[in-house]
Amino acid sequence: MSNNNFFKYIFAVVVIFLVCYTVYIIFQNKDDSTEYNLDQTSTLSNIQTELRFAISGMDTFNPLKTNNRNVMELTKLIYDPLVTLDGNYKLKYCLAEEIAKTDEVTYVIKLRKGVLWEDKSNFTADDVEYTMNLIRHGGFSPIYYENLKHVAGTEVIDSNTIKIVLDQSVPFFEYNLTFPIMCKNYYGEDDFSSSEKTPIGTGMFRISEFSSNVINLVPNELYWDVSRKPMATKININLYSTTGEAYAAFKNGEIDLLTVKITDIENYIGTLGYNKIEYKTRNYDFIAFNTANELLSEPAVRKALSLAIDKNNIIATCLGAGYVPSNFNLDMGSWLYTRDLNTEIDTEQAAQILYNNGWERTSTNWVKRTENGTKKIEFSLTINANNEQRVAVAENLKAQFASFGVPVTINYLSADNYAKAINNRSYDAIITGIQNSFSPSVNTFFGDGNIANYYNGEVAEIMNVISNTTDEHILHENYNRLFEIYLEEAPYIGLYRETDVIVTNQGLVGNITANAFNIYHNIEKWYRQ
Repeated sequence: MSNNNFFKYIFAVVVIFLVCYTVYIIFQNKDDSTEYNLDQTSTLSNIQTELRFAISGMDTFNPLKTNNRNVMELTKLIYDPLVTLDGNYKLKYCLAEEIAKTDEVTYVIKLRKGVLWEDKSNFTADDVEYTMNLIRHGGFSPIYYENLKHVAGTEVIDSNTIKIVLDQSVPFFEYNLTFPIMCKNYYGEDDFSSSEKTPIGTGMFRISEFSSNVINLVPNELYWDVSRKPMATKININLYSTTGEAYAAFKNGEIDLLTVKITDIENYIGTLGYNKIEYKTRNYDFIAFNTANELLSEPAVRKALSLAIDKNNIIATCLGAGYVPSNFNLDMGSWLYTRDLNTEIDTEQAAQILYNNGWERTSTNWVKRTENGTKKIEFSLTINANNEQRVAVAENLKAQFASFGVPVTINYLSADNYAKAINNRSYDAIITGIQNSFSPSVNTFFGDGNIANYYNGEVAEIMNVISNTTDEHILHENYNRLFEIYLEEAPYIGLYRETDVIVTNQGLVGNITANAFNIYHNIEKWYRQ
């Protein structure tokens, strides 16, 4: 073989080797990215699997006794509930494997088998009953008491089955079973309410270290859901005395994620160097019309009024950052909110609705001539005079309605008289608000005794159907029809909803989403780079 041919041969071998090696590396990285859910810019060689979170002003790390929001959020990583909720507030089984509603007030829950506590003892129905008794009768006012206030009793059927009996029917009661379960044997004869022991859990992570300035979590090797092995090998939860200290630590790059109020962001951490995820909270304000009022009993009048106001103007003028227009109690992100109810201001359509129903616009009013004389569209709007925010909103609404030709009188009441007005339904219209349940229940708005005195035969039938089925197709079909009726008859006007924000370090990677139930959705896919 000549020297030239020899060098050509060697060159060809080297090229083939380099091509094969390159293909191997590409596919190796592709496999790594697929297995570990890495983004396109990451490989196993340039990621960090230690996450850094924070708690400010911690009271206790016991999930049933804490009143600290950061603790409530983080303990979801350690302590499993019977059921959990996904990013769309849809129920998912967790420690419960099946829930059967045997009559209006009775539920039989089959528990997941093979679940172990951190001490390797078995999770059983005794743990569920123990936890429910702590919440109902513990005497330390746990945050989950409202979830179980209608539980009349429990009965352990066997180690994997428990029966719950309510004192009345509760729509979508299964959604109340989101409280963390405690280990009965771990506490033994100890008084849970006074015990200083930090509970053990069955969740994705467990506590490996607990000191005065940091809590360290590591993956729970006994975690029952093997499909959700976390990429994070450690979570450092740094403890701070004040929120300001936590903000400073985030700004300095020492924390990967922080829950903040949107009004605090720029003041404490500036405007650059982080990602912001804003989500809708459960706090929802609205107007309820008293449909027993002769004028406001007319759906056309109510619908016209609902179209005549600018909600964005209310937020800009009276509220500022941290609020979004809202139109229905499920629009915080529920899986059953499938129809766009975003009714923007449309005074032309509002006027046309009134014209079509026999109303005429004078220079100052809408009037209708009847056999009994002439009537005008005017009403009083009741508010709690001690709520400065709603006072401002009411005055803004008064001006907006006046420009549409509808005089409104604001009825300023003391807190006590306001509560009496609600109880007695003694108002034309009222500005009020609720903290939404996590369930898709609309009973507050359309059930018996609702604050609008609203009744519609078809709606009553829909309420009966959705209260007695778990079939998703039937639920979607009936909720969509309910939305159609709501838009046409407008017994309420949704006004606005509060928002919260999480900010994340730009190095934090993963499918990072948040809602009011859980800010750590998909945490098993999170890492740093």
